[in-house]
Amino acid sequence: MAAYDSFAILRPTIDFSFTRSICAPNYGAPGGHCYDPASLVILEVAAKVDCYPDYASFCDDLHQQDKGRRYRELAGLHDAIPGEDDLSHFRYRVGAAAIEATIAVLVDLFRTFGLIKGDLLSTDGQLEPSYSRYKGCTYACQGCQQLRLDAASQQDLARQLHHGAKRLQLICPFPEVVAKVRQATGKTGTPTDPKIALLEIEEVPKDQASPQDRQQVATLLGLPEEHVPDLRLKWCRLHQNPQGELWACCPKVPSDLEAKVGYHIDTKDPAKKERVFGYLHQKTTAINQELGLELPVGNSTYAANADEGTHFIGHRTALAIPVLPGQVHLGDAAYDITANYLWIRKQGGVPVIDYNPRNEHLDAASLVHRGYDPYGTPYAPCGRLCRSNGYDYQADARQYVCGRPCPPKEQRHCPHRFGVLER
Repeated sequence: MAAYDSFAILRPTIDFSFTRSICAPNYGAPGGHCYDPASLVILEVAAKVDCYPDYASFCDDLHQQDKGRRYRELAGLHDAIPGEDDLSHFRYRVGAAAIEATIAVLVDLFRTFGLIKGDLLSTDGQLEPSYSRYKGCTYACQGCQQLRLDAASQQDLARQLHHGAKRLQLICPFPEVVAKVRQATGKTGTPTDPKIALLEIEEVPKDQASPQDRQQVATLLGLPEEHVPDLRLKWCRLHQNPQGELWACCPKVPSDLEAKVGYHIDTKDPAKKERVFGYLHQKTTAINQELGLELPVGNSTYAANADEGTHFIGHRTALAIPVLPGQVHLGDAAYDITANYLWIRKQGGVPVIDYNPRNEHLDAASLVHRGYDPYGTPYAPCGRLCRSNGYDYQADARQYVCGRPCPPKEQRHCPHRFGVLER
């Protein structure tokens, strides 16, 4: 809670009324009572600093008498206390630009007070689930909710019904999605086309059949009613507009179209991966080693299937804190991308990023064949690892020598005992 206590220390110093000017364009003259934007912004900052995963868990503590007292005092709340719907509506109303502008002001203030030095930054990403239920299609888009079916598609559905099918379905009408699914399923040796189930029926005896369902199916498929068997309609994703056009909605479309499926290591079983339908939140934290303080300086949100490492440069460029000479950037293996190293060094920073082996073969024979071990140390021609011999500033590279660890008899007969091995 060290980060949270910093807000308590700064309470008499920082006047959050500046947030009213930032949020003012999003408020109108008419309207009833609402919460002061300054109070809601303080709660937003406190929730981020204390690393709450969502508004629900933060508001649970906010409404508790003891846990939420400091938050309420900082925000100037006494009687009416906002809930998660108030915070969500506020963020939706003012938009991301207002929140980012507020964070930029706070970062500048913290740098002035010396709480943020900017010499050590850490960037990490976290998958957070969406409150929408995932319905099975990673490639769903807005167009999947309104699919216009032509006469050929209608005839295809009628043909399936005539051949006794209980579930009527069509191939996905988006060629790019079909290509991606066929490529993904082709890895198992049986490429398949993605299909959209649009209607499901259950054939029943005549005394149990529904005349209304039979008439509806006949109308949707353009068939005479006598050509439709006795049935009961289980569900239907087809409808006709007043002009008689046939439209469909894919049943695999989730209500949250911006969220996607991503994978991270299962916290209960590190050997497995856990699927998450939601978003990737990328956050950079400024670390003050002298004060033992960590403060967030920026946050970016992407779909969960986004490649975390490829978004680093854009995320870092948008932060309020500039890239300073000698600034150290910490990152896990997700950021082990050549472009990130080059960009950080070009700005004068120092990248400290965990090595990502990906699909490399790290057995002893493969390492000798490629010429260096997992830590970048090269092998001598005889197969032994070289030793570091300092840094060559002119070549901007570390030097290595074999160190002659072999027995004296082998040293005398070594064909490489003289000269420099170029790689």
